[in-house]
Amino acid sequence: MPIHGHRLFYALRPAPLARNLIGVQRDRLGLADALVGNDRLHMTLGITEDFDHRPYAEAKQLIAIGAQVAAAPVPVMLDRVSAGGDSIALRPARKIDALAELGRQLQRGLAAATLLRRGWEFHPHVTLLYRKGRPFTQRIEPIGWDATDFVLIHSILGAHQHIELGRWPLIDRQGSFGF
Repeated sequence: MPIHGHRLFYALRPAPLARNLIGVQRDRLGLADALVGNDRLHMTLGITEDFDHRPYAEAKQLIAIGAQVAAAPVPVMLDRVSAGGDSIALRPARKIDALAELGRQLQRGLAAATLLRRGWEFHPHVTLLYRKGRPFTQRIEPIGWDATDFVLIHSILGAHQHIELGRWPLIDRQGSFGF
């Protein structure tokens, strides 16, 4: 498949056990035209437009934005499978306030740098696979993890390749007195 461009995005990556459980859930569906491999499973928090060049300058800007984020670890709980017309994803049934706030911080930074993808809105999900088909939603046994960091990913479109450019810890600063 030819390389069509480049994309940058912030994401949460599932912890190893959660990643494997998500992969099992994906494999149970057996509906794939194109699976998302376990090594690329993620929840996008903020995303740029696609670039036809390697986005070095833009990546530097996003690294600086990521370094300014202050947020505590986020408990993530995915408990439903949701299919649209061309993909299937795991989603939380309920709003996770800390997750929404983390997404807002990153989106504000992207917007201030005029790098936020036009029309993009944060709807927490982990895409499992791509396929054409009818929409559906079903509950599953919850899969969760405590997100203790977030990453900046450079996606090389058409190559199914994700390169981690930065990683920042989510640190609970409340009540921290250094004892």
